[in-house]
This record gives sequence, structure tokens and C-alpha cells, in this order.
Amino acid sequence: MAVNGTTTNANGDAILISLQEPYKDVVEVIGYADVTKGENTGVYFNKQFRWGTDGVTYSDYITLTNANLEALLLDPNKPFWIQYRYEQVGDGTLEFESIALELVTDGGVICRVPQIECGAEGCVGVPNLVVDCCGEGWNPYDLSRASAMYDQLSAVTSNLFGFCVDYFKTKADQRSRDVILKEYSLFNVISEAEVKILIPDNELPTREIQFNPLMMDFPVQFEVHIVKSAFEAVFGLGAKPEMRDYLYFKQYMNRMYEIDAIAEADDFLYAGSYWRVSLVPYQQRTAVGFDNTTAGKNAETDTKALVSDVDKFEEERNDEFEDVRKPNQYNTIGSLCNDYVRRILDKKLIIKEENVYNEWTIISKYHYELDSMRTAEEAIEYRYNQGWSKTDDRAFTFWARPQYKTPIGNNVLILSIVDDNGKVKFNTGGLPEFGQALRVGDWVSISGTQSYNGIAKIIKIDGNSITLDEAYVDNVTVTGSPKFNKEASNNFMVYENSLLPPTQFVSLTYTPNWFIMKINDKYYKWKMTQSFLKDEWYAFVINLNSTSKQLSLYVYNTPETSGAINPSRTAKLNRIFFESKTYTEVDVINDLSWKLLGSQTDLTNIRIWKKPIEEELQTLILSQYVVKDTHLSLLLDNASPELLLQTVSDAR
Repeated sequence: MAVNGTTTNANGDAILISLQEPYKDVVEVIGYADVTKGENTGVYFNKQFRWGTDGVTYSDYITLTNANLEALLLDPNKPFWIQYRYEQVGDGTLEFESIALELVTDGGVICRVPQIECGAEGCVGVPNLVVDCCGEGWNPYDLSRASAMYDQLSAVTSNLFGFCVDYFKTKADQRSRDVILKEYSLFNVISEAEVKILIPDNELPTREIQFNPLMMDFPVQFEVHIVKSAFEAVFGLGAKPEMRDYLYFKQYMNRMYEIDAIAEADDFLYAGSYWRVSLVPYQQRTAVGFDNTTAGKNAETDTKALVSDVDKFEEERNDEFEDVRKPNQYNTIGSLCNDYVRRILDKKLIIKEENVYNEWTIISKYHYELDSMRTAEEAIEYRYNQGWSKTDDRAFTFWARPQYKTPIGNNVLILSIVDDNGKVKFNTGGLPEFGQALRVGDWVSISGTQSYNGIAKIIKIDGNSITLDEAYVDNVTVTGSPKFNKEASNNFMVYENSLLPPTQFVSLTYTPNWFIMKINDKYYKWKMTQSFLKDEWYAFVINLNSTSKQLSLYVYNTPETSGAINPSRTAKLNRIFFESKTYTEVDVINDLSWKLLGSQTDLTNIRIWKKPIEEELQTLILSQYVVKDTHLSLLLDNASPELLLQTVSDAR
């Protein structure tokens, strides 16, 4: 098997096609068109796609058809990322050339052309000239007119060619005056206004990043000119730039600078018509506050809107710290009062030591024997107690080994079907007794009816009749002998409140032929393609993707037999089942209790994740005894036993 670029030549070869940039403003996908070479009835591409909105988390793969593309529910305010997988079926040579989507947008892209903003005087125009006659006779050394003309030309130049900046004017706080050091230690921003500045030769500072021993940074200093008349027109006669003033370049640069130094210019006749101002990158200083006036408060609001003190790397850095420290794994060692994962651990629950391997890697050292507890009895309550919102994603992973003694019960004939307060009720000639007896909470597999075939939960038993947690539809049977039989059910994990009896908002259950997940009042049921066998380990992955509205179940197993697995007979995990269902996004309330219940199963490596797990990473995640990406986890339980050591105050 080999893949050469976009060409495949063997059965099972696959090509993954991704986007460099996402689609934007997409409301609907109408269809697609692609170009391939070499396809015929004997050899062709099996085409699939998956999609997301952030380029990181994607939905599960589904078949690439126009109908599936049209069914996507897209938000035009979010980017649309899509990946394609072309997998060869049959022997031969195939080549992928191109693919295109037919999209409906919300109106296209609207470009905004920046406009140059000018002052109140306008961008063009000639100011009035001022003639100052110093004497009645002609004086060849009188340069006052030349000086006045120079001042006017400076003002015209500022009006025509100046950059508009938002200038924040500060004033020294007189209470902080130090007469010994001859300085002020506190400053207040008293005003904010637009001012035009000039940049010598129109050379904006370079964008090159400079390197220093501590970090990467932009150039630290450059010079601008501020015409006195333009500055005084805004801040008043006699006002001048001062240190601790700062300004925002809203045109082109989008940066903040503060004044580091001011000097009089050696210009024509030492007229001093402008200031030379040295700028350095702006820093938020505790010595600079805001005046308790309307102008000062407005300046404070604008400054906070322009400058963010958020560390862009803080979240990623915290994730790195958490991944290294792994507090929710390493902190679990100790007595129950120091258990950071479990709040309650029943002493009757047996925690058995047994190594489970996958490719010479230990994936579990201990597991819970939940059948050491009575059925539905609380074995563990976790400290984690959160649900999720409509927009949240989740994933659940765990390893389970069935221990049921009687997987399938006897068949029971259904004599009639009736309505029991909106729920379906089956009347029978007699229910099984003794070891086959039915109880409330059991699951029964049904066949021979028109609307209830599958599996359902018993919520009431009345004589020889059972009522199921299914809405009544009709009383039609499609065979002459409709029947049901009990399947051994392991309701091993729940999220419930503290009422008596408690209401289960989330529950995980499996039977020999089914897996059932309840979210609020809705059941999601998966019919297995092969039965779960006693004493064989199975790995489960449940992906809940709110963006693509998918709830997917993956099931894996290993070819080894029960008991401690011999490392010389290891193999990769085999996926034995996958099915994705449409998920109705709901809010699952917070501050309830995640629990493990007594059932006929062994259980270990229980995890709840913040994000769905991509198919390519599932084998790796399921094989981790110590989880690497701890920051993506919400609950990690490796079934470690308590460390029951006596506390000794003086160890001498």
C-alpha cells in the first residue's frame, strides 16, 4: 500500500484533504463537485467528510453526499472548516484532482476603505496671513514676517500631512511633589483629544522584530514632531507635551506609545514652531492614574478599551503546568479525606489489582469490581459535580468487563398492549420467577410489535403486567407471538440529584446486545453488531459534539482472553462498533452528583473530557494509564485504592 501525493494504488489507501483557510459567512452548503481519475465499478473512492468551526475540533466522519452537506446547520458568524477523506476501495490506481463546494452566503464580503480623518479646520485650505509692522520705515533686518510665515507654513503642513492620533494628556499630582529629588511620583490623565503629528520623512517605525536577551520586541524608540499651534489649539495656550503623556496611532499602526523625551527644534530662526518628541512603546504604570472628572473618566474608559493586560499565553501556560503536574491523577493517592477525585468510596467495594496491557503498555493496574456491591447501590461519588450547557462538548471513555451470570432471560409472550398514563404497558400470562424475576429498572428486549421493538426500561410491575419508560403509540403486533425477554443490564454510572428516589439526568448502561445513554429525559440506544462477552475487556468512547449535533459511540476490544493478559500476546485495539446519532442539544444542570453504582461489571480508567476525541487519537487515549493532556479532562479515575497508612506524628 502506498500513497503518493494525491494518488493511491491499493485497497485501503486514504487521502486526507484539509483547508488552509476556512469558508466564511456560510449559511448553507448546497452540494459539491469533485474530479478524480481512474474510478469505475471495480475500484473507486469511499468519500467522507467532517466539519467544525475552529479548525481544531471536528465532527465524526459521515458520507460525502449532497444530502448530508445540505443537512449541515451552519452559523454565518463562525468560520466553516471542512476535511475530506477519500479511501480507495478495490485494487488499481486512483487520483484525486479537485473538489469544490456550492455555498450560500449571507451577502458576501464587504470591504471597508479607511478614510483619512482631518481636524476641525479641514484637510485643505490656506490660513489668513498675519502682517506685523515693527516700524514705519523699512528695516532690512526685520525678520518678523518671515518668522510668522514659517509658523503659518508649519501649521499648514500639520493640517495637510499630519497623522491623527488620540492623545492622552497627563498632569503631575501636586501632592506627590518631591522637593529633594525635584520630581513628581504620581500623574493623572486629565484630558483626551485628537492631535495631528508629523513623522520625519514619513518614515513609520519598522515592523521588524528585535531580539534581546529576555524577549522579542518591536523597535523601542522613534521620533515625531508636534506643531505647537496644533497642540495648543486642542489643549490650550501654553500646553506642551510632557513625559507620561501617551498616544494611540489609530491609522495604519494600531499601537500605543508614550512620551519618553521632549526637545525644542533647531528650526528656522530658532522659531521653535514644533517640538521633537521621542516615543517608546506604551506601558501601563501604577504611577499614572485618571483625574476624577468627566474628561478623566472618559479617558480611563477609552484607555481600557485600547489596552488589554491579558496575557495571551496565560491559558496555554496554565494548560502546560496542569499537564505536567497532573493534579487530578497524582493527587489521588492518600486516605479518603485527601482523595481529590472521590468524595465517597464504599468500604464494601472491592478494588482488584490486575494489569491490562496493550502493545506492552500497561493501560490499567486496578479496576472496580462493581458486582461486589448490590445492584444500583452507590459505590462511589465523585467530587466533580458539573453538567454541561447546550454549546458545550463532552467525551466519555472507560474500560468495562461484563460479569453477568445470566445474560439473556426467558421469553415472555405479550398478550395485549395498553396505554398506562401515556406509557406503554404489556399484559402477559405470567412473569418469570426466582432467578429470572423482573424488577423495576431492568431492561427488556422486545420483538413482534409495530412500535416498540428494541429495548426498553421497566418502570412499574403490576401483577403479570409491566409498564415501560416508552410513550404509548399503538397496540398493533406484527407477528402472532410478540414477546420480550430480560437482558442483564449494567447501569454503572449516573449523574443524579439527592431526592428519594433520585432523578437521573445522565446515565450509562450496557446489556449483552445494547448500549444506552440517557440525557435528561431522552434515551439514546445503540444496537451492538456483536454481543458483549463475559470476562472480556471492552473500551468505550462516547463523543458528544454540540456543534455538529452528533452523539457517537465507539467500542474497541483486544483479542486477548480474560484474566491478567500475557504481554507476549498483545495486539492493537480493534474497533468492533461505531454509530453516530443525531444529538438534541440540551442543558444538563450543574451541582449534582456523578456516581458509580453496583452492577455486574468490572470498570476502570473512567474519564470525562471537555472535547470530543478524534477517531485517529482514540486508540492512543484509551491506552494511556497516565493521561498526557490533563487540561482537557474533567474527571480522571484509574480505580486506584486508598493508601491506608497510619498517621505518625513523630517518626523517630
